[in-house]
Amino acid sequence: MVTYCPVCNRVDIGKVGANQYYCWHCCIEFSMTGKHRYRLYSIEDDGTLSSLGEEKV
Repeated sequence: MVTYCPVCNRVDIGKVGANQYYCWHCCIEFSMTGKHRYRLYSIEDDGTLSSLGEEKV
């Protein structure tokens, strides 16, 4: 279970799907792809997700 945002390290996150989370502080959606690896997405105006790449924390 994810307890913090991999971008801003805040705990203001919510679960939006199976293994998908949303950060209320930096407004990104992310999913865990492996141990300490996350795929990051920005949410477009029409609700679609645009990939921001993968980040290793």
